[in-house]
Amino acid sequence: MALTSFGALLLARGGGAVPLYATRTGLLCGTCHFDPNGGGPRNEFGFAFARNRHQIEPEDTTSQWADLNVVNRLGDNVPIYIGVNQRFMLLADGTRQIPGIDRIGFFSMENAFHLTIQPHSKLTLVYTRDGFDAGSTTRDAFGMIGGGPWYIKAGRFRTPFGLRMDDHTVATRNSFLDFYSGQSFLPYDPRMPDMGVEFGLEQGGFFERGAFTDGQSHPFGPQGRAQTETIKLGYRSAWHQGGVSFYDEYRGSTGSLRRATRWGYYGLTRLGPLQMLGEVAAGTDEDLGGDKTNLLAGFGELDYPPVRWLNFRLRFDRLELDRAVDPVVRDLNTFNRFAIEGEVVPVPFAELRWTVRRIDAKASSLADETQGYLQFHFSY
Repeated sequence: MALTSFGALLLARGGGAVPLYATRTGLLCGTCHFDPNGGGPRNEFGFAFARNRHQIEPEDTTSQWADLNVVNRLGDNVPIYIGVNQRFMLLADGTRQIPGIDRIGFFSMENAFHLTIQPHSKLTLVYTRDGFDAGSTTRDAFGMIGGGPWYIKAGRFRTPFGLRMDDHTVATRNSFLDFYSGQSFLPYDPRMPDMGVEFGLEQGGFFERGAFTDGQSHPFGPQGRAQTETIKLGYRSAWHQGGVSFYDEYRGSTGSLRRATRWGYYGLTRLGPLQMLGEVAAGTDEDLGGDKTNLLAGFGELDYPPVRWLNFRLRFDRLELDRAVDPVVRDLNTFNRFAIEGEVVPVPFAELRWTVRRIDAKASSLADETQGYLQFHFSY
């Protein structure tokens, strides 16, 4: 079998959160980021976490990085935070049907610039530009008012369904079928922001999120109104975090779907040096004729960091894009993925990621696929 590409990241652009670090520390992803749901620009705590090579504790005094004293805020009287995020990948791909390597080459995934202005603790303005070439676009761009345990956010942001992953190829997100059907579990691209308002509350370990956004509709489009709601409820303790999410998008006569609904549960925990996290989600797509398609997806992973600068991961993904009664249809839409992955952080703000993944299609008529990549990730 030839090594294959991390195909589902061929179009991946835009930074994400790493729930592994929330599992490792027992904190919410929003502890390190300005966005309460994680991802995007880091606040001062998150910047220090990255400077310490993904640990809360500072580098040991014997480390050459112990005296590294850089910050992401321009100054006390200039409350502007800057950040960059760049991912560059060497990827390849192959299947049993075609001997040798099907695809191989380099791919620039992301060149993001983050700008955050926080004139005082209760107001935050976030702006992210993805790239600087002719194809660059504005991603997240929102203002957020916070009043203690609550906040309200308005603008362009990622919907708060489930975990915000930096790997958007997990089964419960964009999935991993780029070289099959290209379908994904979610009815929207989690790498792309939606437009609307979000409310949040954190109190005594409990947290709630609620968003009302456009979804695929637009006030000047055929449907003429936004009808997309997202709700997330969860609880966090020092060793565990779990949350349930619900997403409902009514599209009316726009596109091929009338309504897309998703719901799921995720959990994070740790045991000694091991960190475990996973998510299971289901949903229903209803087309314009009233026919419904049920979907199911889930993933689980086990992480082991033997030292500060190294992490190993085992991950399993399950994807069922049509749970039809007909076994032939069901098999054609069922896939498993097995992965061995790892990260090396040789210096602060630089990370090397690698993976070898195997996709097994349940239907014998579909070719199995082996994937591999080496990713260079630079951030500040």
